[in-house]
Amino acid sequence: MSLFPAPSTTPPPPPPPRSAAEVRPRPHVGRVRLLLAALVCAISAVTSGLLLLEHHGEPRAAATVSQVCGEGAQSGCDTVLHSRYSEIRGMPLAAVGLFFVLSIGSLLVLSLLAGPESHDAAAALALLAFVVALAADIVLLGVQVVAIRAFCRLCLLTYALNALALVLLLPARRDGAVVGEAVTKPDGRLVFAGWVLTSLALAVGVYAVEKALDSREKVRTATLLGVAPAPVPAFVPRPVEPGSEAQGYQEAARVATEQARRLQEILDDPKKLEQYFAQKAAREFDASPVFPLKLDGVPSKGAPQGPIKVVEYSDFLCPFCRSIAGAFPNYLPQTANRVTLYYKNYPLDALCNPNVKQTIHEGACWLAMGGLCAQEQNGFWPYHDKVFSTPVEKPEAKDVVRLATEAGLDGAAMQACLSSGKMKERLAAQIEEAREAGVSATPTLFINGKRLPRINDLVATVDKESGRLGLGPMPKTQ
Repeated sequence: MSLFPAPSTTPPPPPPPRSAAEVRPRPHVGRVRLLLAALVCAISAVTSGLLLLEHHGEPRAAATVSQVCGEGAQSGCDTVLHSRYSEIRGMPLAAVGLFFVLSIGSLLVLSLLAGPESHDAAAALALLAFVVALAADIVLLGVQVVAIRAFCRLCLLTYALNALALVLLLPARRDGAVVGEAVTKPDGRLVFAGWVLTSLALAVGVYAVEKALDSREKVRTATLLGVAPAPVPAFVPRPVEPGSEAQGYQEAARVATEQARRLQEILDDPKKLEQYFAQKAAREFDASPVFPLKLDGVPSKGAPQGPIKVVEYSDFLCPFCRSIAGAFPNYLPQTANRVTLYYKNYPLDALCNPNVKQTIHEGACWLAMGGLCAQEQNGFWPYHDKVFSTPVEKPEAKDVVRLATEAGLDGAAMQACLSSGKMKERLAAQIEEAREAGVSATPTLFINGKRLPRINDLVATVDKESGRLGLGPMPKTQ
């Protein structure tokens, strides 16, 4: 009998069968979906770029946006893009959105150069990014509904494009393991390294573009865009000899073709497009009636009783008004003592302005009444400069008193003036006069009683008015 048992010849039990979910191959995100998602990113980038240009007042972009959203006070895009919610720490949300879609789009394109695992990993990351973006879009939509009370159609388009990209990438929903698996492979590492480098380059590029646009906007503001456009000679048709009916048709077709060619040249050339808008505005100014604005007791600066009277209807919370307020101190000394600037209030706040359907600048009424009270202390312009140089949100009476005190005025007198309500009637009179004169947005300027269609044409129009009054050409601005 052996001391050791013989080895068993019985085979080991088979492993337990795996479930169908365990043996089912993991689905991959198809190349078509990635391509479509990248295309959506490209469309969204174009839209965000247009919004960024409009944010900085680029004329051609503004004309395009106005066709989609409407013009002036009727433009939801204009209201949203120039509200205080359009930036984060000085960086426009349009620039942030532009960088986001360019970065995610580059990730999707780079993943197409690698294998299916990289497709899945890139799609999973992009899906997560669009989930976060859509959550941010919902918040921004709420801001438009509740705080701004206006809608930007192009902004809504970017929200819809983000949602579409999310739907296209839904098959990539799973845990983060797929990303880790892709990074362990050479092609996956190349894709993600390339994406990081591309994103860094895009961040620098978008930042540089934003700063360049901001610089252009400041230059335009500092000079009020007052460059007189070069005259464009009008087309004079050649005389047509009386002849056959066919010859008349031929001549009409030639004239129509020439007009179409000139119009296309205008649309394709930003300088010619600007000339077109400037000439159109000049014709509107010449044809507009003179409105008798009341100037007694209105704060003024520049030439005492100058022959050229510029009346500004302004809102202390209007960003464009802030820009023009910073430009006038440099411009007025160069007008050869011919221009007097008068300041009147038109706050876009339904609290005191019945012409405003919805409040755009909450608290603007308090600041306007503060300006009238400051005038009682002969301190309107120090108050004016202090308010425009100090960012405030939804100011109340106490904020007005604080700003007045910081401007060197008597705070107690300001508080008493605001509490008495005696300035409400004066403010209402200015608002009613503005309504009768056709004011609906700020800033709105009048030159010797005629409404200026475009702020950009102030310098050229003042120069023209100086010639009309027989005062000779204005000195060239520096």
